[in-house]
Amino acid sequence: MRKIIIGAIILFSFGHLGFAQEGLPSQIQSFFDTYQKESPPEKAHLHFDKHTYTLGEDVWFSAYLVAGSSQILSPLSATLYVDLFDGDGLLLEQRIVQLEKGRGKGDFSLPRFGKAGTYQVKAYTAWMRNFGEEFFFNTSLQVIDGDAGSFLPNLEIKQITTAGGKVSYQSELTAINDKGNPLSSESVELLIFGSGEQLYKQDLLLNADGQASFSFSIPEKPYESLHAELIFMENENYPVSKKLGLPYSLSLADIQFLPEGGNWLIGKKSTIAFRAVAPNGEPYQLEGEISGEEVAFESNFAGLGKFELTPTKKEYQAVLTDPKTQESRTISLPEPLENGMVLQVVNNPEASYVTAFVQGNIPAEGLLLVSQTRGIVNYMIQGGLTNGVWGVRIPKENLIAGINQISILDATGKPLLERLIFIHPEDYLDLNLSMKGSIQPREKLSLELQNSLNGQVQPGTFSVAVLDADQVEDERDIYGTIASQLLLSSDLPGKIYLPGYYFKDNSPETLAAMDLVMLTHGWRRFTWEEVLEQEIPKVDYFIERGINIEGQITDQEDTRKGLAGGKITALVGEGIEIVTSEYGPNGRFIFRDLVYQDSAKVTITAEDNRLKTFIDVEVIRPEPVFSKITGEYVKEIQWPEGLAESFQARNLMKQMNEDPDLVDLEEVTVEGQTIEREEEEVRKIYGSGDVTITPDKIPSSVGFTNVFQLIQGRVSGVQVFVSGLDVAVTIRGVGSVNSGTTPLFLLDNIPVDAATLLQISPRDVASVDVFKDPARAAIFGAQGANGVIAVYTKQGAGFTPSVGGTLVTTYGGYSIAREFYQPDYSEKSMETALTDQRATIYWDPLVNVDESGKISLEYYNTDQAKRQLIIVEGMDESGRMGLFSKIFE
Repeated sequence: MRKIIIGAIILFSFGHLGFAQEGLPSQIQSFFDTYQKESPPEKAHLHFDKHTYTLGEDVWFSAYLVAGSSQILSPLSATLYVDLFDGDGLLLEQRIVQLEKGRGKGDFSLPRFGKAGTYQVKAYTAWMRNFGEEFFFNTSLQVIDGDAGSFLPNLEIKQITTAGGKVSYQSELTAINDKGNPLSSESVELLIFGSGEQLYKQDLLLNADGQASFSFSIPEKPYESLHAELIFMENENYPVSKKLGLPYSLSLADIQFLPEGGNWLIGKKSTIAFRAVAPNGEPYQLEGEISGEEVAFESNFAGLGKFELTPTKKEYQAVLTDPKTQESRTISLPEPLENGMVLQVVNNPEASYVTAFVQGNIPAEGLLLVSQTRGIVNYMIQGGLTNGVWGVRIPKENLIAGINQISILDATGKPLLERLIFIHPEDYLDLNLSMKGSIQPREKLSLELQNSLNGQVQPGTFSVAVLDADQVEDERDIYGTIASQLLLSSDLPGKIYLPGYYFKDNSPETLAAMDLVMLTHGWRRFTWEEVLEQEIPKVDYFIERGINIEGQITDQEDTRKGLAGGKITALVGEGIEIVTSEYGPNGRFIFRDLVYQDSAKVTITAEDNRLKTFIDVEVIRPEPVFSKITGEYVKEIQWPEGLAESFQARNLMKQMNEDPDLVDLEEVTVEGQTIEREEEEVRKIYGSGDVTITPDKIPSSVGFTNVFQLIQGRVSGVQVFVSGLDVAVTIRGVGSVNSGTTPLFLLDNIPVDAATLLQISPRDVASVDVFKDPARAAIFGAQGANGVIAVYTKQGAGFTPSVGGTLVTTYGGYSIAREFYQPDYSEKSMETALTDQRATIYWDPLVNVDESGKISLEYYNTDQAKRQLIIVEGMDESGRMGLFSKIFE
């Protein structure tokens, strides 16, 4: 950690400032020291193998967790929660990742018949919840339906107008297929949704060129998830649905004009930054001018911009125009001060210091400039205006990488001016990667990864993705990197648009774009009021070093004296862990830091000092942090041709490698499968469905009241309607029958009606299988022609009540991370007979480089990859980050 410099002028001047100013620097430093010791924040980052997938693919991720202002790999939390949400924001699955020294790994398997769209991922620890959900890790994944190339619509909004509380859209729809052919004279159903409500519906008829011009109006409201759904019937039984985000009217935009430092002053030249974002956080690219002034400006790709103006009056107005939709809007600028101070900061990349200029027309003595980064105070100096000016040079050698907050405080500690600047790292790890071998079909390749810093070899921990560059693009500018997450996104609330862009280089354009982010965002991890009051964040959630099981013991007979307290023991599995604890008269108990994987049988035995075993034991299952979030929708349909062309081959290869009924089991060893899972597979006499839903992997299922809530919104083409005791389920696009017919319902392999399933508690369900593919449903004969929904209940104790102070239940542990499949082409086998068109050729989430500073990795190329995109991310034990990206041909 670099030393804290307190200017000599402070020591000289304190005697003249009175008690308040004399104690202020110490008060500030005391807060930050306590903050570092008692509330060191944690930050999470996930490195994915890629960010664009097709349905049926596996999503692989490597987890990094850092702690404290120095951002070293966290020695605190050992449990990371990773939530996956579908395109509509519905929680699909959660992974509980076990971390060791801040590192972990995990994966998701996208359902083959799921919903395409913009999936979202959140990652967080229990400890991070104390600091606010806005600082969780957030990213998105684009999921494509490789079978939906028959309908590729483009919705262009020509004009937007507002009148009488309505927003009207002049639109043009163009629809082609994946061959580029227009959908001539076809019909398309248009639905408009906002905040989960259907706002508009219309049937469109395309002309010979596959086009239709039309208009529609909706209420002028800032709806969440405003989008259009376009439905095309590929045939009479198979609808293809595409969802596209709609632009918001400019009248609903959040447009802010922000003077540098927070104020601007009449007669002083000022920089005014502006930010224009829609209700969903998407940026507007606008053009504007200041009325009555020769000042014109425009926003960049992120909806940010700035201009300079010397105010001579109190009122100014900006006229803004959206060139895409022809909308215009007039906004009043904040009034400049007649008397006050302003702040200008110059961060010249060629200079060895940052200069802060304070100007004003009021008496100002006893000011304090404080510069801090993530709670590390790197510079403090006292001063005041001399002839209306105070200038300070802050040595860059004192400033650590990341967002630096420069604040001007008065003698009481009240913040007067504030400016953020960004300091780019100068100590990136130097990663070098070389390849041995020729990129030919099924050739064995060897990579050597070397890590150094200032010419000295360096150990570190990394994750490596090798991708087919003709199927996958480098999307780091869009979704970010470990550097953009830990240094930028994790310290600013709200969404940073294209976060990786700001780290692509140090060109003047990139640095200027980053400074616009600093000018238009504020530091929010703590306020100066909290600093002065010494208010450390309240701790409601503790650091988790393992799985915690909480519960409640109650008096079985409800006696007058009640519980006295006693001992309680938990046996996990067949002796994985045995833990003994105590509980008090309130009956609450918790077993902390248990370490086991997957769902395990847990036997809890308690004896009360007064009631002995005449007690009931209940496990309290945690509610999910999120069950649904705001959905995100792209404005243009993405159709990655390389991924789409290999879609069938990749899914077949995955199916052959995972389905035990399709591969030769000779000499194949299955490891790590639990007895419970083996029994479950045996019970499924009809095999697994096209989609398998496991309630234990859906945290929000604890609040469900019926089985059909498990299915609702989670399976593409399956619609569920529940009204009281009436249930209607339709599986669209099944077999040779018309859509809208009732599927076959099974309960533990026995045919039942929907009303029977409605009575089954979701807590008693082990899994739900949905059969959509006619080939899979054929085993059911004519009964399964309309699809099948098979519900399998838990066997054994499950969630049965406790007996005599003993409860036997199942409780989820750490998620088991699968190993990335790597074919061995040194020998011919049934596994290697299939065409290999994998998009992710090699993935290693935990690459640990030792003191030698290098490591070798080996893998086989696919049948078709001619160019390989290799991406490496990671860090060393001191928190220094390393990035590498290159296409090998």
